[in-house]
Amino acid sequence: MKHIFTKKSGYSLHTWRIQALWLGLLFFGLAIIGKLFWLQVWQGREYQDLATRQQDSNQELLPDRGLIYAQDTRVKSGEALKLSPLAVNQTFYLLYAQTFAVTDPINTATKLNEILDLPPTVVEKMTEQLRKDNDPYEPLVHRVTEEKIKQIEALGLPGIKWEEEKLRYYPGNNNSSNLLGFVGWVNDSLVGQYGLEGYFDKELTGRKGFSQSARDGAGRLIGVAEENYQAPQNGDDLILTIDSSIQDYACGQLDEAVKKYDADGGAVVVMNPKTGAILAMCGNPNYNPNAYNEVDDIRAYTNPAIFDPYEPGSVFKPLTLAAALDQGKITPDMTYEDKGEEKIAEFTIRNSDLKAHGTVDMVGVLKLSLNTGAIFAMRQIGPEIFRGYMEKFGFGELAGIELNKEVAGTISSLSKRGEIYAATASFGQGIMVTPLQLVAAYGALANGGQLMKPYIVAEIHRATGEIEKTAPQMRRQVISERSATLISGMMVQVVREGYGKLAGVPGYYIAGKTGTAQVTEAGQAGYGNRTIHTFAGFGPVANPVFVMAVRLDHPTAARFAESTATPVWGNIAKFILNYYQVEPDETSN
Repeated sequence: MKHIFTKKSGYSLHTWRIQALWLGLLFFGLAIIGKLFWLQVWQGREYQDLATRQQDSNQELLPDRGLIYAQDTRVKSGEALKLSPLAVNQTFYLLYAQTFAVTDPINTATKLNEILDLPPTVVEKMTEQLRKDNDPYEPLVHRVTEEKIKQIEALGLPGIKWEEEKLRYYPGNNNSSNLLGFVGWVNDSLVGQYGLEGYFDKELTGRKGFSQSARDGAGRLIGVAEENYQAPQNGDDLILTIDSSIQDYACGQLDEAVKKYDADGGAVVVMNPKTGAILAMCGNPNYNPNAYNEVDDIRAYTNPAIFDPYEPGSVFKPLTLAAALDQGKITPDMTYEDKGEEKIAEFTIRNSDLKAHGTVDMVGVLKLSLNTGAIFAMRQIGPEIFRGYMEKFGFGELAGIELNKEVAGTISSLSKRGEIYAATASFGQGIMVTPLQLVAAYGALANGGQLMKPYIVAEIHRATGEIEKTAPQMRRQVISERSATLISGMMVQVVREGYGKLAGVPGYYIAGKTGTAQVTEAGQAGYGNRTIHTFAGFGPVANPVFVMAVRLDHPTAARFAESTATPVWGNIAKFILNYYQVEPDETSN
């Protein structure tokens, strides 16, 4: 048996073992090389990023959003401004979940809802979020107050965390919402939308900063390591021309009038006719920008003073007569024969009272609000010159105010052939204007014929310390100072003896005009039963401190503007004159 294996066979077995060992070492080496290649080359970037996250401390530094203030416009030049905050930053909390630690998603959502009182759809969504596996950061609810966080903390819910976040807060709630806009979430960023927040989003946002430094294996900052740091730059602050007292009163009056006269909405614009500075701007319907996501109809976000053009009606007649006065084609005591209607081609245009008044002067045209009289004045200058004046008054173009979503309206019908278009436009039909455009045009009547550019930002306080002030800007001389004086005197008679009596303020000469405009209905060729009521005017006539328009949309509690928009205008006018302590006109009634 011991001779079965020869010397040769023993040598072969030894050789095979050595070769197997070398092959094993070779495969082991190749496996190590392959693993190193996999780790260092194929997955190198991933592990490099992981190491960077462990060793580096990267933090995004957020700036504070710029603040928005109203002011007390009674403060004289050179005195310190008295400011009222309209948009500020307030510390809230973001509630989030580490879902890998949440033990009971349904119970957790129920307990949170008992404190937060969320809508059912939000609770349902939150429950689904809490069911996610191994998510270290699942945002649940923004804008949670410190008080509610303390209540949540007392529950000791596993996996529920929170962190501070600075969000926009509007102390006035609904007041001024159409003017301000809001700051809302777009994807994962807060962005200004609508109004001032949208128009000045870049300036208000500021610039982010960052901090980058190294950590050791235990996560501690390495003091000698190089650190990259860039400080955030806070946003710019806006000081508005808005007077907080006038704004509060005017907006309150508008909201009350919408309810009282069963209107669908409306707008108020108050402006300084000498500078173009907007003193108040209100819209209805409005909303609470602190809860902007609870709005049912997004049209509430828009500003009706600049976004909703309409046919103004008879409030347009003073502008028609002003153009004819400026051309020297009419005088206040010039007369015409009112037959109660005018026939133009196949059209018949009648007075709103359906009456013929016989011989009437141009003052009477405004006092009685005669459509035929407006047509008469337009005919004295012709459609082409009439259109030129309306363009110079600023209709059909943007006023250029610093607010998002302004529209230009249209007077394009005046470019069409046929007298009918200028005839209807002479008393405010067939053209579309905004309340802001109307106020600016009336401002020219109050300001010696000079059309001022409306503006709403008095100062921008830059984060760098610079202060940028807005200078009043005259756009153009529309009519002569004499023509402005004449039309102003004629409009005084409307308030004293015509349909504008309820706009009067005892002791002052007030100029103004009513407008009750029919509204075209969708799907109809002509006008329906709904109307828009307007009163526009200024005062005191000798030295105007304000020009204002009040618009009410589709009121049903009264037929004409003299009973709705006019008394609202008068209330606000009285407040402004008292607020500014304007001396009464000694010779007025």
